[in-house]
Amino acid sequence: MGIFDRKKKILDKDSKSAAQSADTGEVHVEILGEPKGDMSNADFSEQQTAPEASSYNAEQQPPMQQGQGLQEQPSQPSSPKPDDTALQNLGQSIAASQQDLQSMMQKTNELQQQEYPYKPGLSPDLLPTKKPSRLRLYLEGVGAKKKGLENALRNQGIKTSLYEFVRNMFIAALALGIVLGGTLFILFQYIGLALPQAVVFSVLIGALSFYMAFQTFLNFPTQRGKVSAKSIERDILFAARDMIISLRSGMPLFNAITSISSGYGEASKEFAKIVEKVQLGTSLEDAIDQTVSESKSISFRRIMLQAAVSIRAGADVVSALQSVIDQLAQERIIELRRYGQRLNAIAMFYMLFGIIMPSMGIAVVTILTTFIAIFTVNATVLEFALVGIIFLQIVFLKLITSSRPVFTM
Repeated sequence: MGIFDRKKKILDKDSKSAAQSADTGEVHVEILGEPKGDMSNADFSEQQTAPEASSYNAEQQPPMQQGQGLQEQPSQPSSPKPDDTALQNLGQSIAASQQDLQSMMQKTNELQQQEYPYKPGLSPDLLPTKKPSRLRLYLEGVGAKKKGLENALRNQGIKTSLYEFVRNMFIAALALGIVLGGTLFILFQYIGLALPQAVVFSVLIGALSFYMAFQTFLNFPTQRGKVSAKSIERDILFAARDMIISLRSGMPLFNAITSISSGYGEASKEFAKIVEKVQLGTSLEDAIDQTVSESKSISFRRIMLQAAVSIRAGADVVSALQSVIDQLAQERIIELRRYGQRLNAIAMFYMLFGIIMPSMGIAVVTILTTFIAIFTVNATVLEFALVGIIFLQIVFLKLITSSRPVFTM
């Protein structure tokens, strides 16, 4: 076989391998000259997109020799692998999350620096950005200055917050001041007072009544607690004696407390609180301690604390309570004697300033004005004197009432 025959066989072999690679889509080549086989351009494009195209391996590509008449098409740029794209997307999302977290922390720090109370756990977008109004700050300050007001609200069973109570009392006092000021303005206009004077007097009296009503309303829970404490002091000694009689008859302490939880006014209400706490599952000693801490009556505290101490120590409850009751009775006798001494001094001052001075003073002034023409005693002077006497009577009556003991023997 000659050299020409061997070259022809090599060319035929290369042409067959190129045609086979075109059928499998592995190599994009174009044979210069006439195409071999029955494969059309459409079949070639469909096979080019087949799944087997992804298994192309450059090492399996046959070597190209010079003079074979083959020309390789320029290959398309390879797309990024799916793994690389997913990693890039993940990195971008992590960077965005870090930026959002930093901005969120910055907003939270800014809100904390504004000293505005907010609930923890809310996102910064949901946190309130407005500061409380000046009226709210003023009312909260007024409530904070009233020491014991919150405890008084809780003891009296007023189920409102401190701010809400102060706000309601402020509105009530303001309405009272406006109504009183408007009524006085109409009255001043009716009696013919000048408009500027009527406005000034109405505003002043309305503002003064608003201030006094606001302070009175704020002190209402505390005053009510004091009245309740006085009512307890009035009946606590009789209730304690009844409890001792029940204990001496062999009744347990809880049953004895239950027996006096009605029939003794405000004192029975305090014992009813102990019964209610025990029925809810609290031990008798803890129920007594909780009720004593909430009570305003000193005598009730002493009696029930002695009972709780005796129960914990295992001592005789009857003898301990009897000693406390005897001591309280002796203290009340001493207090009554002190009241008698105070009453003598009050009666003397009342006779002097409430009876002698007004009657003798008016008579002396009337006689003196007949000799010395300083001023004349007319109906207006007598009216002012009558108002002063009534004021003195009220002051002395209030003083006598406040100094009187609230308990009975």
